[in-house]
Amino acid sequence: LYSFDRPELWVNLLVALLLDIVVVAVTKAFTRRRRPAYNVDDMFMTGSVDKFSFPSGHATRAILLAVFLCSLYPLNFIFFLPIVAWSSTVCVSRVLLGRHHILDVTGGIVIGLLEAFVVKQIWLSE
Repeated sequence: LYSFDRPELWVNLLVALLLDIVVVAVTKAFTRRRRPAYNVDDMFMTGSVDKFSFPSGHATRAILLAVFLCSLYPLNFIFFLPIVAWSSTVCVSRVLLGRHHILDVTGGIVIGLLEAFVVKQIWLSE
């Protein structure tokens, strides 16, 4: 992954993450779904960027990165299970921590998969 002789990796990763930030911000601005009522700010040193819940930006980015690293820019197979486990844990944690409804995370997963498809279509090579 830390290969600086493959600049297309870093350019495409940047494009993917910028796409994700824009899509999530626009979707949250349109849907304006409030976070769960049981969402309390009980964690030390945390802050909330916004008060809207749908979609989960953590879920979109975790899924986008997992697909990016496992299929768009395949890493060694030994990394496959840890990456999938990490992205799944991120998605589940958003609900367990009370930051999102289940459908917020489900929507985030779908959006992350769609973003990965878009990045695959516009993949910038050397």
